[in-house]
Amino acid sequence: MIKFPSLLAVGTIAMGLFASAATAVDLTVSAIEVTQGFQASGNTTALVGFNPTSIRVKVALNGQTTPQPGVDALVRVYSNGVEIAGSPLYSTNGPISAPVAPNSANLNDTLNFYFVPPVGTDVDFVVAVNPFRTIVETNYANNAGSVLNRNFQCRKIVELAYVPINYTLGGGLPSASMIQPGNGDNFVRGIYRVRDWNYHRSPLGNLNWTTDVNASSTTLLNTLNDIRQNQIPAAGYTRPEFIYGWLLGNPYSGNGAAIGAPGAAAFGNTQLSKYQRTFAHELGHLWGQQHNTTSIGTVGFDVENHLRDPLSLPQPMPTTKKDIMYAGLDTIDAWVNQTTYLDAINDSRSACTAASGEGDGGAGGASDAGQPAIRFAGTHDHAQRRITLQPAFDLVSGIIDVDDPTGNVWVEAYDKDGVLIHALRKDTARCRTQCDAQCTVHSKTSFYAVLPRFEDEGEIASVTLREVRTGEVLAELDRSAHAPVVASLTIAPMNPVIGKPREIVDVLVDQVELQWNASDRDGDALVANLLYSPDCGDAWFAIALDDASGSIAFDAASLPQSRAHEGKFRLRVSDGFNTTDAELSQGFSVGGGAPPDVHLLSPNSGAVVAQGSSVIFHASAWDMEDQYFNDGGVTWTSSIDGALGTGRVLAKRNLSVGTHTMTLRGTDASGLFTEVVFSLIVTARDFNTGDLDADGFTDAADLAILLSSWGGNGLADLTLDGTVIADDLAMLLSRWDY
Repeated sequence: MIKFPSLLAVGTIAMGLFASAATAVDLTVSAIEVTQGFQASGNTTALVGFNPTSIRVKVALNGQTTPQPGVDALVRVYSNGVEIAGSPLYSTNGPISAPVAPNSANLNDTLNFYFVPPVGTDVDFVVAVNPFRTIVETNYANNAGSVLNRNFQCRKIVELAYVPINYTLGGGLPSASMIQPGNGDNFVRGIYRVRDWNYHRSPLGNLNWTTDVNASSTTLLNTLNDIRQNQIPAAGYTRPEFIYGWLLGNPYSGNGAAIGAPGAAAFGNTQLSKYQRTFAHELGHLWGQQHNTTSIGTVGFDVENHLRDPLSLPQPMPTTKKDIMYAGLDTIDAWVNQTTYLDAINDSRSACTAASGEGDGGAGGASDAGQPAIRFAGTHDHAQRRITLQPAFDLVSGIIDVDDPTGNVWVEAYDKDGVLIHALRKDTARCRTQCDAQCTVHSKTSFYAVLPRFEDEGEIASVTLREVRTGEVLAELDRSAHAPVVASLTIAPMNPVIGKPREIVDVLVDQVELQWNASDRDGDALVANLLYSPDCGDAWFAIALDDASGSIAFDAASLPQSRAHEGKFRLRVSDGFNTTDAELSQGFSVGGGAPPDVHLLSPNSGAVVAQGSSVIFHASAWDMEDQYFNDGGVTWTSSIDGALGTGRVLAKRNLSVGTHTMTLRGTDASGLFTEVVFSLIVTARDFNTGDLDADGFTDAADLAILLSSWGGNGLADLTLDGTVIADDLAMLLSRWDY
């Protein structure tokens, strides 16, 4: 049979030839940027596997002086020479009107593609502009471009716990929706590339803070670090690499503060214009960055458009934006430069380990190996050249600090005979710059040290802190002769069960109050930590820290559910050095089990995408009992297309045209689940004409290509269901040119 092009094709060719007399069309690929937030020219910035990635393609018009409408492209992705599942990729915004001088700061000056890469050292990107010859050109031989041999590094999922601070002097708790995953952490996710963030609320619940935060900021940082380093693992949970406390509004004069640079604990504000940026800024200190006054220098890109809500920020970040470590900025003024961006990737806390390698995807918290220890914490007043120590507390299993050769404070521990049994240096000056617009220097910073309680069979009886430079004594603390004595300890509901005496109540729900009476023969001031165990003492939660009031109220519903009547309570009282534990002998039934915390990270609800383009579905899921959710517990469903798949990160490109009601569900091991419902609009587009050999016709040659791909994927997968089957054959025949 003689093959003739259709009248439409003839007309198209004729119009193209007529147009070429005035302006010859010759499209080429002028630039390809593979980015996860920041990318230097030449694609030299490091990339991370399993991380949502954008490919931005600039098209050159080769002498044409007016924009060219109707321009599109596709991208093939290969790993170790094998085309990955989901390739080729179709643009999310094409066809575009390609400008004469494309500017990366304009979203639609480039053709944009999205995918989730594997880990690998040989990932190639091959771009074909005008792949189906829908635009008649004078030269089709120069329509390809490539970026080859890119390395997508293995990085682990980093554990980051957040603590809502009940700041009684500043109005109480911050809004839960403002600080939750998918809102509070949006800037963090946009610029710090680890495999993923396991950002979740602290299992210890809210932190009550009753003193002026401007006068007690270092104590607050030490308390947050205590929660991270000691209390969370003591409760049987993974020790997070980082912890962050949220204050209502912006009551702190410096926006936020970090315990050190590097460090592991920080706090910040919930002021609408600053809160997302302040979180990312303080985390930058924890990675190890100091303040700077630099701009980002090249156009950045918010791959998942995390900052669309609530500030409606576009994805491209212009070069004039300041680096996140520029002090005192609003969220709209900041993004990230290469130095800060790479710090997260290069930090040992995000490095892959055997337990967090590329295959399992599990969250990799810090090591929990420890030994009997004592925690010493306080405030270093640099102007007065002294350290004021908080009460010391014994730790059943503490992570011992190592000597810091650059430290400015010697920590010396002695036994009862005055023999030096342990010494190390600590740095209290690494985060002295205040995070406000003036970049003033803090006169006071945190001191925090964990020492072994026993060394060569000797027990620590005193500590001396000295200035490394001069040897001057900054603080001393001696163990007194007598430990505290707890005279009474009772617990009861704030609203007791009618007909049951206080001591008989054995089921705790809602508001509960614990009261105690303690004394010390030496006259030392006493503070107490209240601990809770859901399993008869195998693991212990801290409900309150450093409390001196004699009573503590808390919400039993915020605690992990006990096993029957195995809920136990322990009071740990310190006189500054000695500690005494007291427990309630009675067991309690506590809590009723809670569904998991599940949050949508991307896409934004109401997002509009073009048919055939890849959509990155990204979720956060964490459970009080199960902790980190593996992929199987997270499912995605469409009201139009049904079940889409499972996983915290899922890329889909075969969504039907229409307005989808999407359901994200996270289900824990007990069968309890939480659902998040959102909308997604898919608009119609002819993204693949069926002209598989790009000769201008859909004909027998294309049929041969499809049949040779049967059972595979690639360009012949016209329906984008992942496999070339009869549906693709039917679609190709429907586009046949006779």
